[in-house]
Order: sequence, then structure tokens, then C-alpha cells
Amino acid sequence: MSDQHVEIDFETRSPVDLKTHGAFVYFEHPLTEALIGSYRIDKGPIRRWERGQPCPPDLRAAIEGGATISAHNAQFEILCMAMLADRHGWPRAKLEQYRCTAATAAAMALPRALGDLGVVLGLPAQKDKEGTRLIRKFSIPRKPRKDEPPGLYWNEPEDHPKDFELFKSYCDQDVLVEAAADARMVPLSAEEQSLWWIDQRINQRGIRIDVKSARAAIKMADKAKKELDREMRAATGGAVPACSQPGKLTEWVTRQGIPMTSAAKAEIEELLEADDLPAHVRRAVEIRQEAAKTSVSKLVAFLARCSADGRIRGAFLFSAAGTGRWSSVGAQLHNLPRPRKEFGDAHVNLELLFALIRTEDPEALKFMYGEKLGRTLWLLSDAIRGFLWAAPGHELLVADYSGIEGAVAAWVADEHWKVDYLHLLQSEQGKDQPDLYRVAAASIFNTTPDEISKKDGRRQVGKVSELSLQYQGGPGAFRSMARNYSLKLAPIYPIVWEAATLERKAAAEKRYANATARNEPITQLLSREEFIAAEIVKIGWREKHPAIAGSWNTLEDALRQAVEHPGTKVRVLKVQYLVAMGFLWCMLPSGRCLAYGTPRIKQQVWVKLKLEDGTWSEVSETMGREEAHRGAAKGLVKIERDAKSAVTALGVNSVTKKWERFGLYGGLAFENIVQAIARDLLANGIRKAEEAGYPVIGHVHDEILTEVPKGWGDVGEFERLICELPAWAEGLPLTASGWRGKRYRKD
Repeated sequence: MSDQHVEIDFETRSPVDLKTHGAFVYFEHPLTEALIGSYRIDKGPIRRWERGQPCPPDLRAAIEGGATISAHNAQFEILCMAMLADRHGWPRAKLEQYRCTAATAAAMALPRALGDLGVVLGLPAQKDKEGTRLIRKFSIPRKPRKDEPPGLYWNEPEDHPKDFELFKSYCDQDVLVEAAADARMVPLSAEEQSLWWIDQRINQRGIRIDVKSARAAIKMADKAKKELDREMRAATGGAVPACSQPGKLTEWVTRQGIPMTSAAKAEIEELLEADDLPAHVRRAVEIRQEAAKTSVSKLVAFLARCSADGRIRGAFLFSAAGTGRWSSVGAQLHNLPRPRKEFGDAHVNLELLFALIRTEDPEALKFMYGEKLGRTLWLLSDAIRGFLWAAPGHELLVADYSGIEGAVAAWVADEHWKVDYLHLLQSEQGKDQPDLYRVAAASIFNTTPDEISKKDGRRQVGKVSELSLQYQGGPGAFRSMARNYSLKLAPIYPIVWEAATLERKAAAEKRYANATARNEPITQLLSREEFIAAEIVKIGWREKHPAIAGSWNTLEDALRQAVEHPGTKVRVLKVQYLVAMGFLWCMLPSGRCLAYGTPRIKQQVWVKLKLEDGTWSEVSETMGREEAHRGAAKGLVKIERDAKSAVTALGVNSVTKKWERFGLYGGLAFENIVQAIARDLLANGIRKAEEAGYPVIGHVHDEILTEVPKGWGDVGEFERLICELPAWAEGLPLTASGWRGKRYRKD
């Protein structure tokens, strides 16, 4: 590699909508072309290339000499320069020459968007806000004028010379902002940089989809929705003309004497859980529930992002979360629905199912699978993963880490009994031992794991507790996870209550009384019995996991210590905290760091709140000191005493994508650590797979997907391979379960 450093940015135009179709489809189109390229070499002056010109000699020499090439969202520049190489004879840079400043920003929990990044970093050079107007003018086709026949038209640079000069300056400015941001950020480590290159290769390989079946499924779904509209009109006497009118459905249900505020998924599910729901109302609500299935929209996104060879490329976003975990872009491969339990129980022949889908006839599904399983939109949702499949002569070889977050949590917190038990389960001696869900259930129901069979309903309670409670969650977290596994809280209350000790019962009732007094939102979502059932489960789980439960307060103390003493390393559990350069850093066992921006100490006090009846709440709670004093001045808050201070930091909100301040409490810090370590183990597994010749085509949460020639490779070998621990993870109980086949599925 050369010591030279190139910073570069391109402006392009294309009839392809970049947001809808993604960069790969965008650059595959023959009419996509580069208009401007701004660059600088070794922090020299900004230089410019324009369409029709050859590659500038200095840029050619730098690329051919192996210069490092930096760009923001570099995948775009990689593809643009590949297009210029293919069509116009530019030199072809190696992937290892590229660096991405957006990936660097994301690794520091900074905004990925260049404009937001410039603002957050307070750069002297800021992204030109005129850019949006200029992109619309020159990068997107214009509408035909009145005197022009239908066709493809552009605002040509020569027709708008002043604006095009501004467009050139905009491109120049992006290079300056990218360079300024890069200079202010901590570069990716060598290991993370090499992982980014692997990520790009995975995105370039792509995942093949069954295009013919996807198109047929969309047509079938359209027919099914029209039939559901007819059924909705019949069920409501014409009051609701179509399933796509949730407001009218809400009004109609309310007129039937059933309170309904919206047709949101959660409220629909709650309505259908009621035993006394009138049959005609139930039918209308069920129709809406089926019609609202979004799997078809996922297929539409699949096709939109699909290249000519039937592959979705560019679907994985590196370091999308503050923990470093990936997410999906465009085609949401990380958010595919779980199939219904009935779908799995039916042992559906996928090839037969897809043959029926290609008939485009919803009645064929009902005929083959019956009225319940054969409901078109539900069945397409059940089968959504199957639209991803291997190329002819190839198979998917897939492995999923088993309970990785639970294993990591136990290892990090030194929950010794759990680590030892997981190791036992992985051994020959552990084959006949009860699984962890039975162990968890036993602690909740005050019995032994042997008394709880695999088919015992109590095991499901143990499973949900394992998946929902290790990050300091309570009844709300348990409820959310329970809904994912169709576990209803009301029916389990008598069983949980009967098994609970007097101490657990008293603690749960006290917690409910306190939550009610404070009018906590969860009390509006759960009945008294449901709340108490969830609270007893929580207490039982925490008693079984004292090290994990204790780690939350331990982490909070360490966070305060680190923020109060900048420059001092604070070791806690298996990580280190350090405040430096305006960030709170959390060094993981792998050596990778999590970043939290501008950490602060928030002073807190214990308060009581004035209730609606004018009395004070019986239970005290913590509140920020400033907020408490403002409330006290209005007579709404009674300050009692000082409380432990809390740590706050800045980060990117996963929903709004805004740079916002948030509270970094113990449970959240523990969750971040666990998920970050799980991500590092996934990355290690991906590296191992690649090195052993298993080409990775994707990864979904804790699952690695490869595509191999038929008969090549071995599932057992692959499982062992991706579970080979790096040196830093010694003693961590890691296992995986794999399968191979033509179509992707939830095994």
C-alpha cells in the first residue's frame, strides 16, 4: 500500500431511485453516470473531474500506486469507481484501499449522515444545505415539458451553468467536510477495518431470491386482499368498505359496544384475546389482522433491490447500532417475521408450497392446507424466509448461535452456576439434562427442573423470563416478550401465585401498589393479576441470577466513577471504562471500544409526587435535581433527600436517528456490553467461515448464512468452526446449531 491518501466524492445522475433500489441496482443501470468528482491528495488543494474527461493523471497514479481512498458511505464511491473502470478505463482500486468515514462515525456512536455529523462535531466546514435542491435538479430526471413527447429528460449542465457551478462547489465542500470529520474521529482499528472489508464482500456477493415466486406471491396477495375487502364489507354490513380503512373499522367496533381506540397491531391482538368478543366483531377484527400483514411489502422491497442475476446486494449496514451490531438496509433481512407455530407443526413441504404460490391462486392454498393454515397472507408471512434460496447446484449452509446473549451475560457477570451448567449441556454428559428454560422455570415455580418437562407450559414461562429479564427488565419487558411467544399472562397467574413463597407474594403486591400509586404506564396495560404474575416471575429469575442482578448496580457505580475521574481507567466485570477526548469509552474484552458522547453526571434526589386527589404518593422515586426543584416551586413535588447521581450521554436514537442525550443506567450498560460481545463473537465466526472457504452471504442477528456447492462442507464442522473462541473469550460457553438446504428457513 502507498502512503498517499485520497479523499473523494462523486455526484451522479440516474433514472433509478437510489433510496428505493439501493446503490448496486443504481450503478448497474446503463444510464447511470458520474457527473462530477471532487478529490484531494495528501491534504492538497481540491481538484475536480467532470463527465467526459479522462481520469486525472494524479488521481490515476495515486490509485494505481495503492493509495488509501477515503469516502463517506464509501460503498457508493466503490461502485461508482468500478463503473468508471468498466465503462471509461479508469484504474480499478482494490477493496483494501478504501476507508469509510461513515463507518468510522458509526463506530463512535456518532451520526452516520454527513450533515448531522458535521453539526455534532462542530466542524468549521459544514455540509452545504443547497445540496438537496441541486441533487434534485441534476441527479434526478426532470418532467417532460408541454411540447416534449414522453421520455427521459435531464437538466443538462450547459443549460444551467450557474447552478452547475454551485453543484461543483457542493461536491468540493463534501470532500472538505468528510476530511474534517475524519481528522476529528478515532480511526477503525486494524481488526475492525478488515471486518469492514469482509462486510463489503458479503454485500457484493448478495443473497439470491426466488424472483418468479416473489412476483407470483405479490399477485396472489393482491387477489387475497380484494377477497378480504369483500369479507370485511359482509362482516360489517358495508360500514367498512375496505380493510385499508382502520379508522372506519375502529368507529364500527366502538358502535358495537366494544371500546377500540385504534387498529394498531397490539390493540387488535388484545381484542382477540377477549373471550366475550361478539362473533361478528371478532370476524371483522380477524380480517383486519390478516390484511395488515406486511410480508408482501417485504417482497416488494426484495424485488426493488434485486439485481439482474436475482441477488439482493448491499443489504447489510456495518455498525448500524451503538454496540456495533449490523442492521438491514432496504430489504429488511433482520426483521423477517417468525412463522406461526402451526406452520412448523404441519411440516410444510416448501417446494410444494412455492409451486402453489406460483399458481397465483389463493384458493389453491386453502385447498391444500385448509382454512386456518391456508390463509393466504398469513401463509406468505410464514414462508417469507423461503423466498431466499441458493443458486442452482448450491445449498445454503446456515448455523445459529444457541442462546448467545444468555451465555455472554452469564460469562460477563460471572454467574458461575450458569456458565458451568451451559458447559455441561454442551458435553456428552449433558445430553439428558434439563435445558436452561426448564431450570429457569423451576426457580420461578419453586420446584426442580426434572419436574418440568419439555412440553410443560411452565417451561414457556422460563423461556420468556430468560429472554426478557437479564437487562433489568420488569413486568413490561416480560409482557413484550410474552406476546412474541403467544404467552398470555392472565392464565398463568393462578399457577405462579400458588407456587410463590409468601415473601415473593408480598413483594409483588407491594410493587403493584407502588406502580399504581405512581400511575406508571405499565399499570394501564396489565391487570392486577397480570402485573403480579410478571413481577413474581421477575423476582424468581433475579433470585436465581444474583450475579447478573448485582452487576447492574456495579456498572452504575463504575460509570459514575469513570465520569467523575476523567482519564482514570475503571475496571468492572470484564470491561474497562475511561473518559477521554470528550467520550466515555467502554473497552470490551476483544479490545474494541463502545463510545458514548459527552458524558455527564446528573444529580438526583428522592421525591414524592402530588397525586390527583391532592395527597402525596406513598412511594418515593428518583428525579433529576433541577427538575425536582422546578416541580417543588409549583407545589407538585416534595423533595426528601439526595439520591445517587446518574450518568447521561449522547448517542444516536435508534428510532429517530437523532443525536440525543439519554440515561445510561446499569441494565442498559449491561445490555450494551452483552450485545457488543455477542457481535464480536459473530464477527469472529464470520472470519472463521471465510477463512475456511465458506462464503458468507448474510447474517441475521446471531445467525450466519453461507452458500456452498451441493455436497461441499459439513454442518457439524461449520458449527464447531464458528464456535472456536478467540483468546479473549476463554471459558465462554458458546454453541451453535446448523442445517443445510435449498431455501432459507427458521430451523
